[in-house]
Amino acid sequence: MSDTASTRRSNRLIDSRSPYLLQHACNPVDWYPWGAEALKLARDRNVPIFLSIGYSACHWCHVMAHEVFENPAIARYMNEHFVNIKVDREERPDLDELYMLATQITTGSGGWPMSVWLTTDQKPFYAGTYFPPEDRYDRPGFPSVLAAINTAWRDNRDQVLAQADHIARSIADYLQRPVATVQALKPAAWINQALRECQRRMDLTWGGFTGAPKFPPHQTLLLLIELLTYGNPSTHAMELSISDISRSEIQTWLITTLDRMAAGGIYDQLAGGFARYSTDEQWLVPHFEKMLYDNAQLVLIYARAGVLLHRADYQRVAMETLDFILRDMTAEDGLFYSSLDADSEGEEGKFYLWKWEDIVAAIPDAMDRQLAGAFWDLTPEGNWEGRNILRVIGDNAYLAQQVGKTPDFVQTRLREVRSRMLAARAVRVPPRRDDKILTGWNGLMIQALAQASLLFNEPRYYQAAVRAAAGILKVHQENAGQLLHVSRAGRAGIPAFLEDEACWGLAAWNLAVAAKQFEPTMVDSWQNTARQAAEAIVNDFYQPQTGEFFITGSRHEDLFVRVPSASDNAVPGAAAMAMALLLKPDISTTKINYLPVVRRGLARLAPLIEQHPLAFSTILSLLVEHPDIAELLATT
Repeated sequence: MSDTASTRRSNRLIDSRSPYLLQHACNPVDWYPWGAEALKLARDRNVPIFLSIGYSACHWCHVMAHEVFENPAIARYMNEHFVNIKVDREERPDLDELYMLATQITTGSGGWPMSVWLTTDQKPFYAGTYFPPEDRYDRPGFPSVLAAINTAWRDNRDQVLAQADHIARSIADYLQRPVATVQALKPAAWINQALRECQRRMDLTWGGFTGAPKFPPHQTLLLLIELLTYGNPSTHAMELSISDISRSEIQTWLITTLDRMAAGGIYDQLAGGFARYSTDEQWLVPHFEKMLYDNAQLVLIYARAGVLLHRADYQRVAMETLDFILRDMTAEDGLFYSSLDADSEGEEGKFYLWKWEDIVAAIPDAMDRQLAGAFWDLTPEGNWEGRNILRVIGDNAYLAQQVGKTPDFVQTRLREVRSRMLAARAVRVPPRRDDKILTGWNGLMIQALAQASLLFNEPRYYQAAVRAAAGILKVHQENAGQLLHVSRAGRAGIPAFLEDEACWGLAAWNLAVAAKQFEPTMVDSWQNTARQAAEAIVNDFYQPQTGEFFITGSRHEDLFVRVPSASDNAVPGAAAMAMALLLKPDISTTKINYLPVVRRGLARLAPLIEQHPLAFSTILSLLVEHPDIAELLATT
C-alpha cells in the first residue's frame, strides 16, 4: 500500500456499518463517526465541529464528496481547524431531524448534503446544504465558508456562542407545541380542509401537486383511497359536510396521479419500481435513486387502488414493483436493502438512459423499433438532453391501427422488445446499492407484502413478508428482546427509534391478519409481537404529561433537545404510525386501553393539523378508517 493510500484510509469511517460512511473512508478529510471520541476531541482542541449529513443514494452528496472532500488542500484546512464528523441520516434520524431544523431555521430551506457547524457542546451556529469547491452558482465556495467560520471562531467567539444559543432556543421554542382543548379536536373539519387544499393544489393535467420538483404524494393518495373505500365523504358517518367535493372529483385526483406516475419516467418501464421524485411536472425526468420506503408505500397504493377501482393496470404496476423489490433489493436472509443509487459510473441516471444507437442495437427490427418508439417516446433526438427516458405515450389499440396489426400482435412484440432492452441494460454497470437494513423501512415493506398477499390472493407475498419478519426477529433484536434500528451483513446496532417500533408493530399486526388466511397457527404469535411493540412505544417514546410521541427513547443519547414526531414526510409520521398501531383491533386489551393515549397525542398535534392538514394525511386516514373513534375523540 502506498503512503497516499495509507493516508487516505486513515480516517475513522473505515470500520463503519453504513455504506454511505464507507464511501468517505478514503477521503483525505480526517472524518469521525458521531460519537464520544469526536465530541471529546472537539472540546479538547477547542475547535468547532463540522457535521456533514447525507445518505448513500444522494446525488448531490456524491458531487460534494468528489468536488470538496476529495480535495487535499480543502481537507488539510478542515483537519487543521475543525473536528469533522460524517453522519448517515438513515442511521441517525434523530441527528438528521434535529440539525435539519437548525438548517431550515437559519436558511429557510433544507436538503442533503446537510452542512452544519457546531460548538463544542453540539449547538449549531451556521448551516447550509451543498457548497461548491469555489464561489459559483451564487453560492459561496466551501473554502470561503471554512475561512470565515474559522476567523469568527477565533476572533468573535462570544458572538458565535450567542448565535448558537439563539438557534438552540429557536428550535426548542418551535418544538414546544400547545395542547389543544377537547373542543379543538375536529376530525371532520380537518379532513374537509385537507380536501379543499387538494382541490387548490392538484395538477389536473399531470397529477400530483402542481409545480416541480414533483414527489409522489404517498400519504395523500392513501387518504383519497380511504375516503373512496369508506364511502362518499358527503354521507360519511363523521358528517364531513362536503358539498362541493364529490366522490367523482376525489377519484379523478387519484386516477390522474396514478395514471401519470405509472406512465412517466419516474417509473422503471422495463423492470418495475419507482424513483424518488421527478425533476419536472410531467414525471418525465426522475431523480434516479430508488428508495425502499417509496416503493413500499406505492406498492400498497397501486394494489389497493387496483382492487378498489377494478384497474388491472394498477395491479400490474404493484406486482412489477414487488418483483423489483424481491429481485433487486432483497438480501439472502429475506430482509430488504435500503436503496439504489441515482448514479452509475459517476453519472446520474446513466444506467436508465438510452442513446439512439443503443436502441438500434437492442432492437434491430425496424417495425419493433417503430412500435417501441411510438409506445415509449423513443426518438433519435431523445426526449431529455439528447437521450431517451422511457415513458408511456402509446396505446396498443392505436399502435395496432397504425401498423395494420392486431392489439395482441402489438402486445406480443412489445413484450419481446422489453426483454431485449432489459438484456441490453443488464450488461451496463448498475447503480450502487445501499445494503444496510433498516427496521422501519422493512416494516413498511412487510406491511405492503402482507396486504398485497390478501388483495391478490398471492401466498408468495405472504411468504416473503414472513421471511423478512423472521430476519428482523433474528438480527434486529438484542438478547433482552429490545428492537434495534439498523444492520449490515448481520451486524446490528443502534436502539430502535419510534419509526422502527411503529412500523414493526404494524408489520406484525398485518402479518396476523394475513396469517388468518395463509397460516392460522401463527395469528396469535404475530398479534403478541404487535402488542409488544405497542407497549414499547407507550413505555419508552410517549410522554403522558404532554401527549408527545418522541422519535427517541431512553436507550438513545441525550441531545441538546429531544425532538417529538410530527408530520408526514417521505414516510408517514412516526407518531401517526404509532397511533395507527395503538388503535388496531386486538392491540388494546381488558388490561390496557390505548384510546386515551391516542386522544392525548391528537390533542398535542391538533394545532399543527389544523394549520397544515395535508401534512398529517396519515392521521386523517386513520380517522376516516375509524369514524366511530374519530367521533369519540371529538366528543369525549
